[in-house]
Amino acid sequence: QLACPLDLGCHSVKKIDKHMYHELYMRVKGNVFKNKKNLMESIFKAKADKAKEKQLTDQAEARRLKARALKEKATDKKEAKKAATAAKKAEK
Repeated sequence: QLACPLDLGCHSVKKIDKHMYHELYMRVKGNVFKNKKNLMESIFKAKADKAKEKQLTDQAEARRLKARALKEKATDKKEAKKAATAAKKAEK
């Protein structure tokens, strides 16, 4: 049976969080990994997936904020145009 991820020092130096540690610990106890190399590859892959997911959510949030700003700008522009038209009509 493979040593637990704690023996690899990943948890103590905060390379992995407690949720990932628990998941890996249970998988190690269940003999999912053949050797230490497979465990380390799994850790690197999980961290890369997590980073990629975070990057995608950040990009999506940035797109939402940009779209919201553009929408607000367009509505402000419409209101200004409407007010200018109303002022012209009032002059006549």
